[in-house]
Amino acid sequence: MICSCCGYEIKGKAYPIEKGEKYVCEKCWNNPDLFFPEKLQQDERLKLLSTLAKEARNQEDSILVKVMKLAQKEIEMYVGKMKVSDILELYEIDKFKEEELEGYQREQYEERTSELVEYLAKCPLAIMPALLVSLREAEFEPQNGDFGILKIQRKKGSIWMIDGQHRVGGFSKIREKFIFTKGFDPSLFLSLMNYEFPVVFVDSAAAAEKIGGKLVQAKNGFSPEDIERTIFFIVNKTQRGISPSLKDALLYRIKTSGIQGLPIIEKEGWRISAAEIGIALNRHADSPLKDNINIGGQRDTGKPIQLNSFVSSLQTLFFDKDFSKLSGDDKLRFLKTYWTVLKDLFPQAFDSKTDREYMLLKALGVYSLHWLAIDVFQACLKQGLDFGKAETLTPMLAPLKSFDWHVKTSPLSGLGGMKGVNRAYDLLITTINQKIEITDTKQTLQNYLVDINDSQT
Repeated sequence: MICSCCGYEIKGKAYPIEKGEKYVCEKCWNNPDLFFPEKLQQDERLKLLSTLAKEARNQEDSILVKVMKLAQKEIEMYVGKMKVSDILELYEIDKFKEEELEGYQREQYEERTSELVEYLAKCPLAIMPALLVSLREAEFEPQNGDFGILKIQRKKGSIWMIDGQHRVGGFSKIREKFIFTKGFDPSLFLSLMNYEFPVVFVDSAAAAEKIGGKLVQAKNGFSPEDIERTIFFIVNKTQRGISPSLKDALLYRIKTSGIQGLPIIEKEGWRISAAEIGIALNRHADSPLKDNINIGGQRDTGKPIQLNSFVSSLQTLFFDKDFSKLSGDDKLRFLKTYWTVLKDLFPQAFDSKTDREYMLLKALGVYSLHWLAIDVFQACLKQGLDFGKAETLTPMLAPLKSFDWHVKTSPLSGLGGMKGVNRAYDLLITTINQKIEITDTKQTLQNYLVDINDSQT
């Protein structure tokens, strides 16, 4: 028997086509580039996909969800349930974009999604908690008191995922696997597409309008995204799944949106100020740290400094009584000049081709240098010098040129933790002080700097 498709003799199973008048070989039958209508009757996967496609073509323009309406401090919310197939059709995630500081969602990790796929496919008790989503465009039609119908337009982006992106991502991965590959049980796939999620809907557009009218400190207006970002932060601030750097970046954006009443904003106001400086140093064209600070904590960015480490390392400096009195602009001016001098002294440590060979931009180096910055700043105050000028800071930091920062040979290489930071700071101070003849064991950086400036005058 000859294959009517490829023309070769059929060896093995023959597949009838055109009402049994012709036959094709197994190779042609399974060729993904060839389609035979008879497959729909014999292949359960294709039959199901065809049925789902027909149903999709006949769907209404909107999805109707039975919900219960509630309000929390005048913020309208709804509680209902949705099938996974509908959620996958409607949802979007607002990914954090470092350059614009927009969005809020962290990156989706493949390993977490893969674990969820296995859990959903194999566990008979695959129970999931509720999703928390935002509505930017929707209509609520009351029917009986607080109960009614939520009318959601059937289009991508009708709902935005605030909490639950990895859960939904697992189902999305299953759908992709079923559509593009073989081997996934059609009955299990259909069961998972009909899986019902409890869903909490937040009317973020209405909330932004209500809250925005009451704010006086918002720098860039107030939007539904500000509502979503704040809720996302509150829900995830104690979760290990969200990057500490992203938390700092979101906290800064929440502060600038003008929202009040979050205890963490009042409690850790210094972190927000430090994050603002870190973000500015990463973005300014003339900054020595431009594109060197990983703002969102994403993987494989090539940026050596995590925003969270940069911010945390500044705590001691920001708690210095004199430095804390400076304006935000003056704090930025000092740190920008400080790092500019360091870059001039150690250019290779700032070069993207060689920075990994040096300790200077690693967490330990950043911490110890920020601790040293306190002594430099105080020395400037003591002598009445302008701490924002490179010519002031250069002679103070120049002795560090003799310090070994290379990862293979540096005395910092074997250090770790806060004890390591303390030891690293001591080594930097010692390096500076060894440049003069010390007769007093209490000789400090400030004493040394006085000697330097006296000799220059």
